Amino acid sequence: MAVEVTGGDKFEAGIPKPLFETHRGSGTGDIRFDVSKDGRILIPIPVENTAPLPMTVVVNWTAGLKK
Repeated sequence: MAVEVTGGDKFEAGIPKPLFETHRGSGTGDIRFDVSKDGRILIPIPVENTAPLPMTVVVNWTAGLKK
C-alpha cells in the first residue's frame, strides 16, 4: 500500500492505495515480505504443485575434466 503524506505544521495522510496485487487473499494474517536494499519488494508466492523434475547425478566428474 502507498499513502501520500504532507508535512509542515500539520501531518496529513491521504487515502491508502494498493501498489500491486499479491493474490494472497485478504485476512490471512500470514503475509510475509521483505524489502531489499535497493527498494525492491520481495513476496514469496506459492507455485502450483507439479511433478518433481528428474535429477541427474554425475559421479567421478573430475575424470571428465582431464579429457
